[in-house]
Amino acid sequence: MQSLWWFRPGGLWLKGNTHTHTTQSDGKLTVEEVAAEYGKRRYDFVFLTDHWRRTVPQTRTARRPLLIPAEEIHLKFKNKFPHIVCLGINREWSQKTVRNTAEMMRLAKREGVSLIIGHPYWCGVRSESYLSLDGFLGVEVFNTCCDGMCKGYSSVHWDDLLDAGKKTLGFATDDFHNFGGGMGRGWVMVKAKACTEKAIMDAIRKGRFYSTQGPIIRSVKLRGRTVSVECSKVRRINFISNNCHGYVVKADRKDITRASWEIHKYSTYARIECIDRDGLIAWSNPVWVKSLWVDPKK
Repeated sequence: MQSLWWFRPGGLWLKGNTHTHTTQSDGKLTVEEVAAEYGKRRYDFVFLTDHWRRTVPQTRTARRPLLIPAEEIHLKFKNKFPHIVCLGINREWSQKTVRNTAEMMRLAKREGVSLIIGHPYWCGVRSESYLSLDGFLGVEVFNTCCDGMCKGYSSVHWDDLLDAGKKTLGFATDDFHNFGGGMGRGWVMVKAKACTEKAIMDAIRKGRFYSTQGPIIRSVKLRGRTVSVECSKVRRINFISNNCHGYVVKADRKDITRASWEIHKYSTYARIECIDRDGLIAWSNPVWVKSLWVDPKK
């Protein structure tokens, strides 16, 4: 049974936040203060995602975290206002140049920008609204700021997209602002070749990361249709898949650190949640397999 390669030796595990606001939009802290606070929490990188503003740090230092310019935009779509986090953006997008989802998708494809659906549960945008759109790299499965307003978890939106065949990745993030939530409650662990913007973006785009609130995922392996996970001590491991299929492994008196499950023959993916005794979760990205279902009408 082989580990997914980014769980093998080599490379760097880097802790990062993909959604952060500063005083350049509606954030509480300046860029320098953001860097200092995340540095205290041993973050290796932080994306600066001010609203309709590509915030570029004025000075670069050798100290971590690495600050990476990005942007958050919002658009009117089906009478809702979805928020989109734009990573790998090399110039500022404005409300005059990105007026609708079609323009956003064209720009992203042309300029190599990675789009993440921001806190869909908080936005009130149903997952069906995203099913007609292609080109999203991922969705925020957990958002610290929105959790302060009781709508921090969007796993159902994620599973709806996955079940529809959209190969979207799951991101846990702070979305640090000047209201609600906090800092350091959800992050990504990225396996990159180096702590540089290019290496981090390359790893994220290829799904070489997991998201967490604290638990550690040490390995994910796939052999045939059997998927296995090794992790830090947890009380429960969930294998989540298409439709009604899934599997739960619960701890008895002692915590568990591993589990396996054979993905149902009619399923196309499985993702894993490792939940500790404090209720903190680590999320793997989905592992994809071929469904063995045959349409009887064909």
